[in-house]
Amino acid sequence: MKIGELARACKTSIRMIRFYEKLNLVSPQRNTSGYRVYKSQDIDFIRKIIILNRAGLALKDIALLRDCLNDEPQDFCAVLRGKLEDKRADIDRQIDSLNESKALLDKLLAR
Repeated sequence: MKIGELARACKTSIRMIRFYEKLNLVSPQRNTSGYRVYKSQDIDFIRKIIILNRAGLALKDIALLRDCLNDEPQDFCAVLRGKLEDKRADIDRQIDSLNESKALLDKLLAR
């Protein structure tokens, strides 16, 4: 598939796909005309990148862990597992803080 098709399937921009390529997160093959050609597995991989980035992992860290992302979840390397656990703990702390803020706002609004 071409880069535009991949971008649409992943709900991202062509520019972002090219940026991922620049960071060596994706490595498309080229056809005889020089166009990038992507495989269907690239869709799942780029979706993982997007989710991890939205969760707060830096793209440079994701790039360092690229090989771990290609494995099945049970085969994730220990480094990635540790980073994901740390990030999940950060998100849990943020949720707790937001819930406290919400409770305070609810209390003030109830006056």
